[in-house]
Amino acid sequence: MGSIVPVPITPQRFAGKIVFLTGGTGGLGAATCELFLAEGASVFVVDLHAHDIASKLSKTLHFQKCDVSDPVACEEAVRACVAHFGRLDVLINCAGRVGPVTDVPGMPVEEFQKLIGLNLGSVFYLSRVAIPQMIKQGGGAVVSIASTSGLAGDYGLCAYNAAKAGVINLSRAMACDHAKDGVRVNVVCPGYMITPMSAAFETQPDMYADLLDGIPQGRGCDPKEVGRAVLWLASDEASFTTGTTLVVDGGWGARSGAPKFTKYM
Repeated sequence: MGSIVPVPITPQRFAGKIVFLTGGTGGLGAATCELFLAEGASVFVVDLHAHDIASKLSKTLHFQKCDVSDPVACEEAVRACVAHFGRLDVLINCAGRVGPVTDVPGMPVEEFQKLIGLNLGSVFYLSRVAIPQMIKQGGGAVVSIASTSGLAGDYGLCAYNAAKAGVINLSRAMACDHAKDGVRVNVVCPGYMITPMSAAFETQPDMYADLLDGIPQGRGCDPKEVGRAVLWLASDEASFTTGTTLVVDGGWGARSGAPKFTKYM
């Protein structure tokens, strides 16, 4: 049996590492970008809009506009990252959108295809270019953001449910295929996060109260709480972790779906 080599824990876990991050100009992506930069990484951010990232660009932070639902644009962006920084060590697939709340008959075909392309297709398009680059370098890590919506069904989120479930199983398949190459592939499934994308929840007081009541910790998640899980999976501290799905949801998924008996009895 081989010996276990301890991995030192330092505040600069990503010094010298190059991170390619999608959806990095807002919400969870922006929070995760900040965490990587604070731990010594250089980050190549792609998104459809620059937002306020333009004022933060530096030697260690680069931005390129990219539609990650376009396979050609994804390939060009990965090539640009390698040309700019010289390598690619970590791929973080964070771009995504929930889409309209409707059942299958009410979902326009074009909208379904767009949501699958953005939430699931982008993971495939980027991984197929990034992983060979990582293998050339001796290994790397891929971490994709799925959702608790990829673990169970939701009312009215048929496309989002399908896409996020696909991200989880695609990641498992890639983990199996590329463990021998030194490339680890994992998934983070956030529950309810307090981001601009979820701000609409707070405009429905009854629904919002019901939502929080269903979370054992009784609150929404700060994006950095999810971001720290992403960083751990991307770091050498998770060297024997691949093909896993890490749920960060305040205990939401631990419930059986039964009524909150302690509230009524």
